[in-house]
Amino acid sequence: MTVPARRRRPGASAREVIRVDGLAVELRRKKMVNLRLHVAPDGLIWLSMPLRASHREAQAMVRRHRAWLDERLARATAPPDPPLLWGEPVPPGVRGAALERLYRAELGRTAAELAARWIPLVGRRPSHWTLRWMTSRWGSCNSRTGRVTLSLALAALPVQLVEQVLVHELVHLVEPNHGPGFRAQMDRLLPDWRARRAAMRAFKPMVRPRDDKLVGRERQ
Repeated sequence: MTVPARRRRPGASAREVIRVDGLAVELRRKKMVNLRLHVAPDGLIWLSMPLRASHREAQAMVRRHRAWLDERLARATAPPDPPLLWGEPVPPGVRGAALERLYRAELGRTAAELAARWIPLVGRRPSHWTLRWMTSRWGSCNSRTGRVTLSLALAALPVQLVEQVLVHELVHLVEPNHGPGFRAQMDRLLPDWRARRAAMRAFKPMVRPRDDKLVGRERQ
């Protein structure tokens, strides 16, 4: 059964939406071989599929992965956890712009303290430091200009994880890529960096807080 698609912009092509055992699934046809299921953070389900794939194939794909879909949908609809500061919950009244100010102040202070320790050990100093919200990364380094950027979302993490990110970006001033030279420098400076990096996978980078919404969740 095909159900009406969501309202679209003028001039945009129509989207196919099917309903499978109570789930609305948007079909997105592409030049591809295999079918792939996706669940957006807002709970939208879509299926990337070959141009000539049938609705029957799409329905079978959804049914085979129903348990996975139910689990992902439960995450999407669960109320967000309160934001954190250095791994601990922030007081309920600190949200929105107040939370951003707190993060900027705390991360600025902590990053400065860590940098004072690590810059002499790495042997290179950034030309600029930038603290800002980043969409999917914890930090970045432009080895050409020497600019290091840290995500404000780092203020939610335990400090030892923030330290790993800061050292990682400083090392990129010496080793631009993640090749053997980079790994050797990280092993020398921070021998447990791999364990710290693995621990960070439990956290999802926050988006910029707006109004009174609770933002930031620990990934289960």
